[in-house]
Amino acid sequence: MIFQRHDLVFADWKSIDTSVIKNEDFRNLIIQSKIPGIVRRDEKDVTDGENYYTENEKVFIGFVHPVTVQGRRLRFGSSIQGNKITKLISPYEVSNFEFEARTPSLKALTDIRQSYNVGVWGSASLEIVTEYPYTHDMSDLDLIVKNYQPDVLIELLSKCNELESSFGIKIDVEIYLKNGYGINLKEYVSESDTLLGKGLRDVILIKRKSVEAYL
Repeated sequence: MIFQRHDLVFADWKSIDTSVIKNEDFRNLIIQSKIPGIVRRDEKDVTDGENYYTENEKVFIGFVHPVTVQGRRLRFGSSIQGNKITKLISPYEVSNFEFEARTPSLKALTDIRQSYNVGVWGSASLEIVTEYPYTHDMSDLDLIVKNYQPDVLIELLSKCNELESSFGIKIDVEIYLKNGYGINLKEYVSESDTLLGKGLRDVILIKRKSVEAYL
């Protein structure tokens, strides 16, 4: 297996140190493997390599508690050896799951996936996979797309803008480039000379004239 940004992974989380987590419910959800780890970039322990992790290296992961505590979402970062991961769910697989569209972000996803092949990550993804109430009425919808031509990307943005107005939420779409970096769709249609590319190991600026070759 290879592991990319936004992938959800499962393992025997008892092998990681959760002693710093003060919230007992959060710690138990992790230890009992009831919530997945989210594959992420680690900003402190920078590693060299491609924009993915392999089974032969350390995979950095993040956990998120489904309920906000005093207006804040509890988060916990850790890592695990790749060969200890037992299950991987990609954002594109998540968007094909059946789910109850109980909040605006999930209703917007139901609409979008009827016409576009999108991946979903963030709170919507976590709710769909775990069935815990990660989303609320003002939750953003985070999507990712790949292998789309510019005209289709512009159509998708127009659709997202309509749904943002209808549901009163924010919809962010990340374009996955062939070099492994992700750029924001709204930035892509702007007139900026450079675009912020988010990778698994670093963040770079990409010249606009180079982006088309990586779509």
